[in-house]
Amino acid sequence: MIAKQTIGKSFGGALNYNLKKLYSKDHENRAELLATNFLSLDQTEIKKELAIMKALNPNLKRNTYHTSLNFSIDEKISNEKMEAIAKEYMEKMGFDNNLYFIFRHNDAEHPHCHVLTLRNRFDGIVVSDSNNYMRSEAIVRELEEKYNLVKVISSKESLTKAPDKDELEMISRTGKVSDKMLMQEKIADAFADSKNINQFINRLEQSGISPLFNQAKTGRVSGITYIMPNFKARGQALGSRFKWGNVIKEINYEQITDSKEISQANSRTREKYNIGIGGENSNNERDLSTDRTISKPDKSYRDRPVQVDGIYKGEFTEEERERNEQSNNNASPGETTKGAESNGGNNENNLLHDSNSLDGINNSRLYSFDLSIANDEDDSLKRKKRKR
Repeated sequence: MIAKQTIGKSFGGALNYNLKKLYSKDHENRAELLATNFLSLDQTEIKKELAIMKALNPNLKRNTYHTSLNFSIDEKISNEKMEAIAKEYMEKMGFDNNLYFIFRHNDAEHPHCHVLTLRNRFDGIVVSDSNNYMRSEAIVRELEEKYNLVKVISSKESLTKAPDKDELEMISRTGKVSDKMLMQEKIADAFADSKNINQFINRLEQSGISPLFNQAKTGRVSGITYIMPNFKARGQALGSRFKWGNVIKEINYEQITDSKEISQANSRTREKYNIGIGGENSNNERDLSTDRTISKPDKSYRDRPVQVDGIYKGEFTEEERERNEQSNNNASPGETTKGAESNGGNNENNLLHDSNSLDGINNSRLYSFDLSIANDEDDSLKRKKRKR
C-alpha cells in the first residue's frame, strides 16, 4: 500500500474534487462514499460545519489533510475492509476526533481511496504535520502486516519513481513512454557506461541530456538538474537514484579534481538553453525564478508550464492545445473555471461539484519558463540548518 499525502488550504476545493468523482456520469468509474461524520452532503450544511470548525482555529491556514491510500493492482479488497484500513490509518496519524470523508475511487486499475479531513479537532487542537511522511510510512507498513496486504517498496528504498496514472494512460493511448521515463532510462544507461564524473557528463550530453549542477563558488555540488528540449527535472523528481548524493555513490567523484569539468558542463548547458547570466547558484537555496529561464528559439510564444512532482513540461502538445482552446472558447467572457484541484484549490465559494463546470486549463502565453537548480541535500540536514 502507498499513501500519498497533501496538506492544503481549501477543504472545499479538495471535497469538490472527490464529489466530482462521486457524481460522475460514468457509472462504471463513479466514486463511492465509504464513510463520513458530516451531518449532510447538502452544501449549506457542510459550509455551516466548516464555519464552526474554522471559528475554533481562525488563524489556521493549512487546514486540510488529503491523502490517497493506493493498493496493489492484484489486491482484491471489499469496501468494508478498505473503510476499516482508512479509518485506522487516520486514527494512527492523529485524526481521531476530526471531521472527515472517505471516498473510494474507481477510475484507475488499482483499488484506492481518498481520505479528506480537517486538521483541527473538535477540541480545537490541531493535528501536527511534523514528520508526517515518516510516520505515514511506518503506519502503512504496519497496516500491510495486519490486513495481509500486498507489500510495496517504501519510498526510501525505491530508487526510481514509478510512472504515475497519467503516464500509464499515455502509454496505453499512444504506445509511447513519457519524457520522464525516457530521461530515467537515458540516465541509467549513462550510469552503466561511466566510471567517473567526466564520462557521466559526456554520456549524458551524447544522449541529449544537459546536466546543470548546483555548484557553489567553492566547487561544492549539492544538487543536479537534468534538461532535455522542452523537459527538465530535478534529480529527486526522477527518483532517489538520480539525486546528486546517490549519483556520486555510483561513479567516482572528487570535488577538487572534478570541479572544472562540472563548471564547464554548466556553462555549456546555460549557453545551449539561454539560462540566465552569472555564476553558478550558491548553496543558500535562493530562488532562481527571476533570473534563470530557459527560452526556446524559433517560437513566438510558449505555453504555460505544467509542474507535477517536480517535473516541468515546457509546452503542451498540439492535441492538448486544441482541447484547451476549445474549452476556453466555451467559457463566457470574464467567467472563471470552477474545477477543483485534488490537493485543495481555492474553491470555497463553489463548494460542491458543478456538472456544468469547465475542465479546460486556461492557456497563458509566456516566452519562457522558470528554472530552479536542484538542491538535493538531505531534508533532515536542511531542517537542522533552519533551526540554527
